Amino acid sequence: MNHALLGSALVGLLLASCGGSVDIPPGSGGAGGAGGAGGADGAGGATSATSGGGGTPVACGARSGGTCGAEEYCDFPDDSCGTFDTVGQCAERPAHCPEDCPGVCGCDGELYCNACSAQQAGVDVSTSTACLDREQADYAVTYWPGGLDHLIVYKASPGADRCVRLYVDAPAGSSPEGFDVELPETWRISSAVLAKGAADCTPETMHPAGEVVYATGATGRLSFDVGAGKVAPCSVDIDVSVTFPGEPAPELLRASGLHVAGGGCP
Repeated sequence: MNHALLGSALVGLLLASCGGSVDIPPGSGGAGGAGGAGGADGAGGATSATSGGGGTPVACGARSGGTCGAEEYCDFPDDSCGTFDTVGQCAERPAHCPEDCPGVCGCDGELYCNACSAQQAGVDVSTSTACLDREQADYAVTYWPGGLDHLIVYKASPGADRCVRLYVDAPAGSSPEGFDVELPETWRISSAVLAKGAADCTPETMHPAGEVVYATGATGRLSFDVGAGKVAPCSVDIDVSVTFPGEPAPELLRASGLHVAGGGCP
């Protein structure tokens, strides 16, 4: 019998019975590599339970279509949270975590004490995700006339350095499948996109300059009134939840009394 292993096991049992914990710090890369599995960013050493024990990590998130087991979490490279179709790999959730609590933001937009505790809850973390982003976001709305009139709602998130644009057109037919948003008559959502670059999220740019992720659905309500003699609203209220592929949670666009630029409003 290996006495060293037996002694280590007994110490763990005594600590657990006394209400203590055995600290197993997360692997290198902050959010990567939980559960003591080797490999940079946790992707190289963890073997998913869904892989059948064959030693090959299972891809998850984004376009991979893979899902992790109940005792795993999806570990994304560079702590990207799967944005822009980044594919992660299933890794084991850590059994025990240190008690230090510097505070980190999970890919689900919730705060956790540390990366290990987030992974224990089944969530990767990211330094580019701002947990308070929904409250700190900057909104703008612009009106573009043409064959189709366009309203574009901008949500700039400086903490996460990203931008959501919601495009609303009139007169238009039905919104794309999966977009169930209540709108004034003749107006319909045509698309919504997520892009990097909060500084570029302004009414001066109708389309983002870089790579974008297109929304797969949206629900909620966007309301406004067009005054007499006006072609566009002067103020917009929005409460819309937008779903993007690879994102851990829907993006919330929630604001009231947003001024519309470009519609001849004071």
